[in-house]
Amino acid sequence: MENKPKWYPVLLFAVAFLLVCSVVACEQEAPSITIEPTSLNFTAEQEGTSPPGQTLSIRNSAGGTLSWSASSDADWLTVNPDSGSSTGELDNITLSVNISSMDPGYYIALAVVSAPAATNTPQAAVVSLSIKPPHDEEEQVLDALDTETLLDHAGEVRTVEGIVVRTYYAEKSKGKPTFLDFHDPYEGYFKALIWGDNRAKFIEAFPPNPETYFKDKKVRIKGLIETYEGEPEIILNDPSQIWIVQ
Repeated sequence: MENKPKWYPVLLFAVAFLLVCSVVACEQEAPSITIEPTSLNFTAEQEGTSPPGQTLSIRNSAGGTLSWSASSDADWLTVNPDSGSSTGELDNITLSVNISSMDPGYYIALAVVSAPAATNTPQAAVVSLSIKPPHDEEEQVLDALDTETLLDHAGEVRTVEGIVVRTYYAEKSKGKPTFLDFHDPYEGYFKALIWGDNRAKFIEAFPPNPETYFKDKKVRIKGLIETYEGEPEIILNDPSQIWIVQ
């Protein structure tokens, strides 16, 4: 029998060690992005001061090291710091808004957190900003339950306020409407309607979907008051038409 060199067992051990290390490295869990909260709301008055900043927390909810970067898609929203890393601990960033030269209205932006190595990159938090007119110019807000008054203003662009008590996505109906109702039963009362053609942008702005996001929330809706079968309604074509009232 041929004798093996004395270094042969050492070579086998080294090869086995390298194989084990390779398998472990391959099986190491990739990082994953978790952000909290997933939505933030700011309120301000035109020509007033910008509201205080709010905190968005980022952490790695899986293995390895999460090397992340943060950005926003709106000029009025900034993030600080805009990069960092996490092995599981919380990294806090401050979201700040600047309302200088902005008109009254409702604005939506995304604070986006990306990490090339993460399995779920990117992740985004929805940031809403409501800028009210100066106090002496504030418009009349109509009650969603006051059907008679709403019908009196049919054909006008108005702001309506109320609590969304019932929601329904009629996926199998013509036009695939999403209904936001302010009274249960809904017959005879005001409702807001999102047609299926616009549903995708409302899902992006209000995850996981508008019927879940706004259920049991006090909201304001701005748009043209129309009537359908004698009932007042506003059709929502853009996410900026609806916002939660603090």
